[in-house]
Amino acid sequence: MSFSPLRALALIGVCTLTGCLVDTVVPKAGDSAAAGPGSPVEPGLSEDIDGDGWTVAQGDCDDRDRDVFPGAVETCNGLDDNCNGVVDETFPDTDGDGTADCRDSEDCDGLDNDGDGLIDEDFADADGDGVVDCLNSEICDGLDNDGDGEIDEGFDLDGDGFTSCGSATTPADCDDTDPTVHPDSVEVDGNLRDDDCDGLVDDGGWTVADLVITEIMTNPDNVLDTDGEWVELYNASGRTLVLNGLVLYSALDGDYHQVRPDDLLVLEPGEYAVFGANANPLDNGGVAIDYEWSGFDLDNEYDGIAIEADGVLIDQVEWDDGTTFPDRAGSSMNLDPVHIDAISNDSGEWWCNSTAPWAPASDRGSPGADNQFCWPTAIAGYDGSSSLTTCSELQLDGSGSADPTGLGLSYEWELVSAPVSSALTTADIEDPTDMSPTFLPDVDGTYVFSLVVYNGFEYSPASVLAVTISLRTTNSPPAANAGEDETESSTVSCVPIAYGAGGYECPSCDEVDFELDGSASSDPDGDWVEVVECTVLTGSATITDEDTFTPTVTMGSMTATYGSTSTEQVEIQLEVVDCMGATDTDVIILTHQCTGG
Repeated sequence: MSFSPLRALALIGVCTLTGCLVDTVVPKAGDSAAAGPGSPVEPGLSEDIDGDGWTVAQGDCDDRDRDVFPGAVETCNGLDDNCNGVVDETFPDTDGDGTADCRDSEDCDGLDNDGDGLIDEDFADADGDGVVDCLNSEICDGLDNDGDGEIDEGFDLDGDGFTSCGSATTPADCDDTDPTVHPDSVEVDGNLRDDDCDGLVDDGGWTVADLVITEIMTNPDNVLDTDGEWVELYNASGRTLVLNGLVLYSALDGDYHQVRPDDLLVLEPGEYAVFGANANPLDNGGVAIDYEWSGFDLDNEYDGIAIEADGVLIDQVEWDDGTTFPDRAGSSMNLDPVHIDAISNDSGEWWCNSTAPWAPASDRGSPGADNQFCWPTAIAGYDGSSSLTTCSELQLDGSGSADPTGLGLSYEWELVSAPVSSALTTADIEDPTDMSPTFLPDVDGTYVFSLVVYNGFEYSPASVLAVTISLRTTNSPPAANAGEDETESSTVSCVPIAYGAGGYECPSCDEVDFELDGSASSDPDGDWVEVVECTVLTGSATITDEDTFTPTVTMGSMTATYGSTSTEQVEIQLEVVDCMGATDTDVIILTHQCTGG
């Protein structure tokens, strides 16, 4: 049992002031009249002031409290009840701070100070993350993590009043390194930057039909739908488009996704972009995906996809489980290339199932490339080297026509309309069933042609071509060339006259045919030249096919004279005209000689 001299001196001091009156202290009920165990002690230390049976000399560490003495039962009171020099030693001290739990209060220290199984239960947790504010440090999450009344302090790097995390009431800064970029900024057109942090780059210039939905894969065969779905978009705007901030959504099932790539997503005029569920070609069936969406899928039966930007509905397509739109597993829905526009693609009649795979052992479609034709497709055109003036041959061209199955095609050209003063019709197309026939405009103005192709099973829609022909203002006349002069000679046998009458009787020489050739006629401008007429100027003859370059001229029979040659001649004139109406003539002489012998 320990003894505290200081405590004893304190008690002695009290006794000195009060007189102690030890003889008036009444022992506790049941106490023995003995002073308690121990050997005699010095005077002044042997009194049992509190009557607990123990004196200071015997080890009572607080002789003013009869509940405190050596061997007393320790209670949780912050006292050394049993005078062993340890306070509350039988009670737990969970946080090890020297104060028993039963007397401890909760501190904000991450410990269970009061031993009730709860840690820091009396302290605020403003952001609800399970860590009390007094222990938390501020992080960029739009919450007051440390409970100091400020949100995300220290996370506005560029000092523009916006943090990169934002909050429930304040949008996030999309570039916390640039003080001119923040949600309250004004968008600057053409700087390829999202100045106002709304997800759109250079917004404000979007119009309907800038983008056209051209191909949709809803039901791949080779991979899971969640990996293999994709949509192809075509830039029909004629200008460069930045796709950041586009919204994809479905009015049928509520799917929604805003395009927010890490970098600028740029699409040039006439190019395609492919958005899909999985950008990894090893998982998605070998598709090159330009942007991977999330929270968005394409139902196989009834669904749709719409594209919106800055409040403008750019394009939308909804399909109907095969009622009017194609519906084949493993094939994309393919918009016919002739009908790539935001109006035609609303109708299922211009869509078909893709038939060719984009890679070996892949599903069928053409992601990121030109679409296949859905049926025989006529494309009417003309040779760009043609001179679009009167008197110049126009070379029509149907070589761009195609059949998606590779079947051979036949061609049917038609002159739908011509200038009022023109006399030409479809019959003036040189071989209108040829793939690339020629046509010679006779006057200036607009000529409209149509082309239909046939693959042996079905006809294509007509392709219409309008060509404007200008009037040529200069012309050189043609040069007629009827050929060389010709001579035909005939000989007949004469019979002497009998009985001394003298002389001979000769038969007539037969008529002769001259085959002329005026095809050497030409035009210095390279214009076409036609025969106006082949005529007899002098002499006697008949002409067959007089309006061609190869007429036949027939001279009649001639009477022969024995021993001499008779001669008859005709002059034949060939007149030609060029496409501008200028003419020229050439004359040749045909000679028929008849000899009797």
